[in-house]
Amino acid sequence: MDDATAIEEALAGLEPQERMRAAAPVLVDRVADVLDLDEDELNAAARRGLLLAAAEGNPAESSGLGSRAALETAADLAADGYGAPLAAALIALRDEVPADCPLVAAAVAELALDERAALEALAVVVLHRALG
Repeated sequence: MDDATAIEEALAGLEPQERMRAAAPVLVDRVADVLDLDEDELNAAARRGLLLAAAEGNPAESSGLGSRAALETAADLAADGYGAPLAAALIALRDEVPADCPLVAAAVAELALDERAALEALAVVVLHRALG
């Protein structure tokens, strides 16, 4: 993982309870391209999520972790069966994290075990990619 050191440094500057929230979308973004996501399913989930985000105001600001748009998009992604492949991709990513990046390794391991959090982070990635 090429940028693990930069992520580690960023996480070290955060309070422990803020680390996962900051790390989740970044780490999931690293594996999103290997998930073999169906473009039609992805576009449909993104459209629904962006409509919810737009109803809240600014879609870019209303599509982060914890937002209704992210939660609903995560539910769509779960229904489409992306939880297990995402966990497998995160486990593979964990093996690529250098030993001198324990915060990154811990965040990846936690995400791999928490399907809900991982899918919500994937939803944020999907929504932000759709926004361009």
